[in-house]
Parts: sequence; C-alpha cells; structure tokens
Amino acid sequence: MFTNKKAWFSNSVSEKLCHLWVSEGGTIVSWKRADYLFSEDASSPDTQRVFESVDYAEDRVTVFHSLFLSTCEKTQSTESVSIGHYVLPPPCVQKEVKAAVGHFIWEQEISQKKVKVPCSRANIRENMVLKEDLLRPQNDCGNREGAKISQEPAILTTPQRETSPCCNVQQYPVNNMVTGYVFIDALTRYSGELHDFLPGHPDCLVLKAHNEKYTITSDEERALRNVK
Repeated sequence: MFTNKKAWFSNSVSEKLCHLWVSEGGTIVSWKRADYLFSEDASSPDTQRVFESVDYAEDRVTVFHSLFLSTCEKTQSTESVSIGHYVLPPPCVQKEVKAAVGHFIWEQEISQKKVKVPCSRANIRENMVLKEDLLRPQNDCGNREGAKISQEPAILTTPQRETSPCCNVQQYPVNNMVTGYVFIDALTRYSGELHDFLPGHPDCLVLKAHNEKYTITSDEERALRNVK
C-alpha cells in the first residue's frame, strides 16, 4: 500500500503503525524529507515543533492523524480512504474548528473504538468462575455438593419483631394520636367569622399554650373576637 512512499512518525504514534508502514513498502525518514507526517497527539513536543516551523506556516507540510493508517489496514487500500479527513491541526485550531463545525472524523472513529472494550484476562477468569458456580449444584445450606431440588412451593415468611420502630401506615390516623397531633374530628368547632392569619400583622394575636390542657380564658376569647 505504501510502496516508495516516505513518512515521518511522531513519538506519539504506536510502533505497530510504524511497522505497518514499513511492511507495506514505506520508508521512515525525517519530517523535512517526508511525503507524509503522522502524529497521534497534536500537543506532543515533536509535533509542536513541526507546527512552529516555517514550512508549516507557509503550508509546505501537513500533519495527518495516524488513525489514517489503521483505517487503511482495515480496508487494505489507500484509494478508498480520504486522507483529507485525517488532517491534524494544532490544538488552538482544533478548538476553533470544533466550535464552528463540530468533531473531526478521526475523533468520531476514536470514540467508536473506545466503546468496544476488549475482554481482559481477569474478566475472562471471572466469567469462567461464574459459569462454574451456575453449573455446580448447591444444597439448601449453600454447600457446593450434589443435592436434589425440592419441588415444593417456596413459602416466604417475614420475621416478626417484638417492637416496631415506627407505626404502620395501615394504622393511620392512629399515627397522629401517637405523635400528639389531634385528629380533625376532635377539633372544637368555631362558629365566628374567619380571617387569614398574617404573622407579624398588628391585627393578629398569637397565644402560646404551655401544656396540652391549656384552655382559653373569657378575656382572651373577647380579645380574639375584637381583632379585625
């Protein structure tokens, strides 16, 4: 695929892609002699030196993302892959392009590769242990020994408590009695005119009950009636 083509590789590029380039007939040279410049990280020091060079400022060189080589390896062709989709600009330019256009094509391919997480050896061992536990019969005590599975229907029982930490919902409105609140039917009916209570308003009178058996006096009742 890369016969008689010369390329420069940044230190951020994996050795696998470098070997791929050479195995397909390509040659690795310095970046000033290369036909193609590949990097995986635009912020790597060697790639930054290319961006800061006069050749790059005068558009004589272009840096491409090394993912282009991975795509060529999958398709086994360079003609079906557009190298222009893999241009790797400096980080500052990337930020401006993303704000105006969106993500680069090679960024989307990297995101898709990250979704496909390969199974590690630890995960494989864990899955094998789980399969062994499922295939191995267990008795009622949990021992890993052969045991007959009971055909009788299972009966779920709930352990009883000597004292309940809280009142059951079914006992409502008894709960209100337990916590000291008075049920609405037990409230004394008031036949007078009702007004909105506004805290801090001069026409509102606040009385404090010091105990549950507090009864309003006749003077206080007259004062309440005079409040308008």
